[in-house]
Amino acid sequence: MNERLLKFDNDKLIDIVKNFRQYGYDDVLRETAISILADRGISKEQLKLTGSFENKTYNYAPDLFASFLKNSKIAFVMYLILFASRILIRITPDDSVGLAWTFLILSVLSFILYFVFLVMSFVNQNQFYKVIGKDYGTEGALLYLFLGMPFYMFMYFYFKNQMNDKIKEVR
Repeated sequence: MNERLLKFDNDKLIDIVKNFRQYGYDDVLRETAISILADRGISKEQLKLTGSFENKTYNYAPDLFASFLKNSKIAFVMYLILFASRILIRITPDDSVGLAWTFLILSVLSFILYFVFLVMSFVNQNQFYKVIGKDYGTEGALLYLFLGMPFYMFMYFYFKNQMNDKIKEVR
């Protein structure tokens, strides 16, 4: 492979250094390309300064997506607990005051945690779209917050699938 890399021009080698993961290359091939570029007068520092050493979008977008998934799952579980506790409060017998208070406290805590993790997943989603260069826009934020709260069960799957499709397009 070294002979083949020697035939590539600098731009192609820089592309290999920056996007080696996307192409399915290993670290050894990347280091070989860096070494060839160094022999041609392009140092590792120059690659870093020009943003050609790593593809930050490709590296950072999956982390944001994973963070979104984690926070969304927690928000989803809190949403289900909130929903269940609200139902249980209504069907608790009148003489079970302690149980009703337990469900009320559970309901309040799950609502607070749901809202916190909903906002965190929204921030992750917003950062994700900024990193991949797509305009998420204000309408996306409003849709997320206003529809996300009451219809979270549906919005969770919609946004998860939408972001999953977008991550495949990251370059």
